[in-house]
Amino acid sequence: MDILSKVEPRDLKLNANEWVYNSLCQLILSGEFVPGISFTFRGIANSFGVSTMPVREAANRLISEGALDMSEKRRITVSQMTQSKFDELKVARLNLEPHLAGLALNHINSKRLNLLINIDKNLDYAISTGNVVDYIKYNYQFHFGIYEAGSSPVLLPLVRTLWLRFSPFYRIVAGRAGTQTMKDFHKSAIDAIKDKDSVALIIRMHSDILEGMEMLNESLNE
Repeated sequence: MDILSKVEPRDLKLNANEWVYNSLCQLILSGEFVPGISFTFRGIANSFGVSTMPVREAANRLISEGALDMSEKRRITVSQMTQSKFDELKVARLNLEPHLAGLALNHINSKRLNLLINIDKNLDYAISTGNVVDYIKYNYQFHFGIYEAGSSPVLLPLVRTLWLRFSPFYRIVAGRAGTQTMKDFHKSAIDAIKDKDSVALIIRMHSDILEGMEMLNESLNE
C-alpha cells in the first residue's frame, strides 16, 4: 500500500487511534483514495506500524460517517457514489458551507487572508499544469482555510463529513475531465473577504460549490 506511505509522521501528542483516524481522513480528503478501492485491517495496520485495534476504531468511525463501507469479505472499501447520495450532498453543501463561510469572515485576519491567496495561487498552478492531486489538495485547503477561521463546533464537523463522502468521487471526475475544465470563484471570494462583505462571500461560495457539484453531477450521469 504505497499510498499509505504518504501520511504524516505521528504527532506524539496524538494517541494511535486519533492518528490513524486523522491520517485516513487526510488521505480521503486529499483524493488519494478513490471509490471502490479496498484494504484489510491488517494491511493498514502494517503500513502504519500499529495494531489492528486503532485501525478498526478509525474505520468504524469513517463507516458511521459514510466515507467507508465494510465489504462482505471484511475488507474496508471506499464508498461508491450514487445519484440519491449525491443529490443530498449537494443540498447539504449548498446550505451549510456558504453560511459557515459567512460566520467565519470576521475571524479572517491578514495572516489567514495571505494564506488563502497563496493557496489559490498554488491551485491555479495545479490547474495550469494538469496536476489533479495538487488541485484536490489545494481546493480543500482553500475551502477549509475559510471555514476553520471561525469557531463552529456544530457546522464545521458536519461539513468535514460531507467532504469525506464526496472527495473520492471528486478525485475520479477531476482525473477524467482534466484540471483545465475546473472553474472556481475563489478570487471573487477573496475580494469579498478583503471587503469584509459577508453577503458577497456567501454568494461567491454558493456559486463555487454549485459550479463544482453540477460538474460532478454531469459526470455521474455519463
